[in-house]
Amino acid sequence: MAIKGSLKEASLPDVLQLLSMGKKTGCLGLSFHDNFGSIYFDSGRICHAAVVNRPLDTENSVYTLFTWTSGTFNFEAGVEPLPGSPLVSVDPQSLLLEGARRVDEWSLIEKKIPSFDVVFSTDRQKLMSNRDSLTPEQEALMPLINGHRDINALIRDSALGEFEVGKALYGLINAAFLQPVGRKSTIPTLPRNASPPERRELAAALYRAGMHEESEREFRALVEDAPDPAASFYMGLIALRRKEWSAAANAFMTAAPNAPSKTALLHNLSIAYERMSQLEKASLVIERALAAGGRDDPLVHLQAAIVALRLEDLEGARVSLSDARSLWTAGPPPAVWFHYAAQCSALTGDPDRELLLLGAGVEAHPESAILLNNAAAAYLRRGDVDHARGAAERGIALAPELPQLRRNLASALENLSARSSVAQTSNRQ
Repeated sequence: MAIKGSLKEASLPDVLQLLSMGKKTGCLGLSFHDNFGSIYFDSGRICHAAVVNRPLDTENSVYTLFTWTSGTFNFEAGVEPLPGSPLVSVDPQSLLLEGARRVDEWSLIEKKIPSFDVVFSTDRQKLMSNRDSLTPEQEALMPLINGHRDINALIRDSALGEFEVGKALYGLINAAFLQPVGRKSTIPTLPRNASPPERRELAAALYRAGMHEESEREFRALVEDAPDPAASFYMGLIALRRKEWSAAANAFMTAAPNAPSKTALLHNLSIAYERMSQLEKASLVIERALAAGGRDDPLVHLQAAIVALRLEDLEGARVSLSDARSLWTAGPPPAVWFHYAAQCSALTGDPDRELLLLGAGVEAHPESAILLNNAAAAYLRRGDVDHARGAAERGIALAPELPQLRRNLASALENLSARSSVAQTSNRQ
């Protein structure tokens, strides 16, 4: 379930606590003016964080993001850091106290530095007469303060975080060692002459942050300049999210000759074909994905099961579901696996296993309204209207917009009413 909102309405510490308490796994993307950051979670603990085009470690990235008091956030469940990203395991609670202190200090810093487009020059006479030692951060900044770099450039070129630069400048300004000489009129986060890898990194960061329109714009610009398989692949992923199946398939086919990951491309191409009901193509492509290295990927086996179910190959679906389940070893499978595993059991005439799977799925994913709806329908088929009512009511509390839940609840209530009427008639006799 995606979580999104404004940092003015819900502060970053509040969002971190919510994700930590819910033991969420996924990516929290944040946007502030032209800046973008990401915080990745693994079962409620921060495992990686980054701010685009800022060479910061995870903790300093989070502290930098604490200073963003406006902008937007978007949490996408299940999204993992890019391969090769440095991983940690940090309890968000341990960062909140230090983060709060930095935010308090930042309110003082902002009085001297209201904007990051300010350009400073040094007062060399006062510096020469200074007898107090500078902090290491101030020492690192002094050679960079030349009357041309704004604060954004100082942060970038010093490799220090926003907070460290701001605190160092605050001290230098209070000592009258710096003088503001103007502002930069524009400060693009990424210059138009940036290299394709830099533009690709920004576009990928926008995608992971859930900002798909902005991401598509950057990827489209890359594709228009020259063939770019990675950009075409991401455009296919964006089209899948929009349920534009034909556009997704075309993008994946464009990326295919030089795709960075054949398995991922074939997996997603199969999804596009399956959603267009081109099932033979979907089956052929997912078999190629398995042969291309996808046998260790549970999601590839799950897609094979979905295609098999739609082709009414129930035995093939059962085997693929079992293969997928065996690869989810770190925790329970995602809700979608329970959905299709229960469906396969129902189609093979095993309603007891269907209900067992749905019960386990709801226990593992209590936030899944789809599983609760499926459980309500399964209970109704067995005549267990009390449990059907309970499952439907829990589902409606999570997703009141789903009409299937309301229909199942109405059926359960009608059956309960009929049962009550029969009981009253029997009592009168």
